[in-house]
Amino acid sequence: MAYLITAADRAAFKRCRREWDLGAHTRQDYEPREPTRRLDLERALRDALAVYYFPGMWEWNRSIVNPLVHQALDRSLNAQRDAAEDEQTLQDVATRGHALLDAYAAWAPTVDHFTPVRVETDFEVNIPDPRGSDAGLVTTDGDPIRYTDRLDLLVVDADDAYWAVQHRLADEQWADADTLLLDERTVAWCWGWELFYLGMQVAGTVYNELRPGRERPAGAGAQAADVGHPRIRHRRMYARASRVPRERFRTEGTDTFRRTRIRRSQPELLRARADLAAEAIEATRPDLAVYPSPAEQVCARCEYRPPCLAINEEGDVDAVLARSYRPRPPPALEEGRLGGGAWSMGRGAAPPRLGRRGTAR
Repeated sequence: MAYLITAADRAAFKRCRREWDLGAHTRQDYEPREPTRRLDLERALRDALAVYYFPGMWEWNRSIVNPLVHQALDRSLNAQRDAAEDEQTLQDVATRGHALLDAYAAWAPTVDHFTPVRVETDFEVNIPDPRGSDAGLVTTDGDPIRYTDRLDLLVVDADDAYWAVQHRLADEQWADADTLLLDERTVAWCWGWELFYLGMQVAGTVYNELRPGRERPAGAGAQAADVGHPRIRHRRMYARASRVPRERFRTEGTDTFRRTRIRRSQPELLRARADLAAEAIEATRPDLAVYPSPAEQVCARCEYRPPCLAINEEGDVDAVLARSYRPRPPPALEEGRLGGGAWSMGRGAAPPRLGRRGTAR
């Protein structure tokens, strides 16, 4: 048995404990019967860029790869068709996405000084116990506590330094420097992968931001090269870097795209790991206090407002849950997902999948 913490559940716990209690996999695990849906262009772009950076096609002629990238965008958006207000809305979002990918294919080769190693890959690791237990963090019942997430992209540069890359869809403004420096999720990717692939050292994080609406019209700028990318030779997946940049923070880009590289130190990774462990210890306490965190920026997007209000008013919470919510079904198996893979690599038996309240099935 295991207690599994996802990146989404961690964010919910920090945002509002009542929202987390109602929806987290390790708690009541409810989801709305009719969830709020919207077209997710960022998700579709991630799916497309997973094809663009797929390691097995990195040296292919781009005239072969780029149509596959656009097909991945269409496939991802078509899977979200129910979220579109109408067919025209879907087509408008697709048009924006394709224009952005065309411009990206012309820009990215100027800054992609690396070779992709992994795309869209899940990892799951035990959380080390900050109190010194060699067995890792466990619940009061003795169940191991694990952290899991999906890495957008792992790359290696010419100096054998590995970098965790996150794709981001920007709004009107780029993310400010402090937001990127304090980003917990990608730092968790770094220390998580160092545990997942023992012997690997991740040098830092790279934020690959795309901002739609500012790309040049077709024909106005450089076109995507038809050649493939050169492959940077490195020794093996557990290679240690021969040189890590001393520069802490580096940004380059255009009005439409920005690439920010942040070197992450080992003390920084250890601090982030200790912070997650402290949150996990708090979240698994038998006497944990569960309370709301009412604020406009929290409540406006929350899908659990009806039961939250019922709790506050001492109403019939069970009736609200029965009418508008349901137990979350098990995650659907994504057969053939690009970047997916079976549990192997000499890691022994696969971790058990979790049922309700975080117990293994």
